[in-house]
Amino acid sequence: MSTQNYQREYDVIVIGGGVLGAFHAYFAMCQGFKTLLIERNVFPQQASVRNFGLIIPSAMPAGRWRDRAIASCEIYSELSELLDVPLRRTGTQYLAHTEAEADFLKQMVLSSEDSLCPAEFYTAEETVRTSCCLNPEFCQGSLFFPDDLQLDPDQFFRAFINWIACTSDCDYLPNTTAISAEPQGGLSRVRTSAGREFEANHVFVCSGVDLQTLFPDVYVTRNLQYCKLQMLKLSNPENRTLGTSLASPIALTRYPAFLNAQFLQGISLPAPDPILQELGIQIWMTQNQNNEFILGDSHAYSADPPNEFLSAEVESQIIDYAKKMFVKLDFQVIDRWCGIYTEEQSAGLFQQTLDDRIHLITGIGGKGMTTGPGLARENISQLSLSKSRV
Repeated sequence: MSTQNYQREYDVIVIGGGVLGAFHAYFAMCQGFKTLLIERNVFPQQASVRNFGLIIPSAMPAGRWRDRAIASCEIYSELSELLDVPLRRTGTQYLAHTEAEADFLKQMVLSSEDSLCPAEFYTAEETVRTSCCLNPEFCQGSLFFPDDLQLDPDQFFRAFINWIACTSDCDYLPNTTAISAEPQGGLSRVRTSAGREFEANHVFVCSGVDLQTLFPDVYVTRNLQYCKLQMLKLSNPENRTLGTSLASPIALTRYPAFLNAQFLQGISLPAPDPILQELGIQIWMTQNQNNEFILGDSHAYSADPPNEFLSAEVESQIIDYAKKMFVKLDFQVIDRWCGIYTEEQSAGLFQQTLDDRIHLITGIGGKGMTTGPGLARENISQLSLSKSRV
C-alpha cells in the first residue's frame, strides 16, 4: 500500500472500508469525484471478510434486491479480472430432504420466468451424482442455480483496497477512527481521533457494526440489531471436490426468494428443529480456492454489541446436522471464527441522510456481499456535485 499525501478537501469521504464503504468509495472515484476512504484497521476485519464469499442472486426475491444482486455479479466479474482475484462460477444447490420440499422446488422451476436467474431441478439421483459426498439417504432432490458466484472475501478486499489506494482519484487512510462528521459552512467536516480534519461535499458513513462512535442517537431510534455468525473450516485429507456450493433445506424456510415462492404456491414448509431455530443455524458447505471445506453458519441476534467468543453448542449443532447431509468426510475442525454485522429488522437496510450531505448506510444484514456493490453504484449515481477539487 503506497504512502499518500492527504488533502484537506474532497468531493466525497467514505467512512468504513467493508463491502459497503469500499464500493461507495470505488464508484465515487469512478464518477470522477476526488474521494477519501477512511478505515479504522489496516483492512476491514468483520463480516465483510469473514463469510463464505458467496454472491447469490438465487436467495434474493425478484425485484430491487434481485436486481442489485445481478448488478453485483457483473461488478465482481469486472473487478476480478482487473485485480487478478479468482471469481468462481460455482453455482448453488439448495437441497430437499423431504418429498414436500422436492415438490416445492420442482414447482419453483415450472413457475419461474426469471431468465436473469435461471434454475434447474435435479432428482435425488442426479443431485447425489453432482457431488463427492452427499448422503443419498438425506437427499430427495435439489434446485440448482448455475450463475451464483464465489470468491475469497479477504483476498478480494485486500487486493481491491490496495488497488484503490494506488489510484489518483481515491486516497486511503487506514488505522484511523473518524470520531465526528458534521455540517460546516456548506460542506461536511470529518474529524479523526488523531486530530486530523477533512472536508467534503458528501460523507458516506458505512461503519458496519460500530453504531456507537458516530450518530449513536440516530441509530438507537431505528430497528437495528446485531447478528453474530459462526463458521468452521474442515480438513480435507483426501482432497475431495465438492463441485458446487450446497445449502441445506433450512434455506427454504429462511431466504426471501423461497419464502415468496411458498406464498405464491399457497404452502408453508415446516420450520427446522426448535434448537436449530433458536441458534439461527442454516447449513452451508462450500469449498475455497485451496480446496478446503467451509461449513456454517449460525445467527445470534442481539440488541447490544456481541462478544467474539465462540459457542461449543453452536459448533456441535452445525456439525451434527452436516453429518446427516454428507458422508465420507473428515469432520475434523482445523479453524473456526465468527463475524458480526448489523441488520435493519423491518426494511433489510438502514439508509438515512442528514443535512443533505451526510449519508448513513448500514444494517444490510447477511446480503452485503451479494448486493452491496449494486447498492453502492445505485447510491453514487444519484450524487450531483462539481467534479474533482484541485
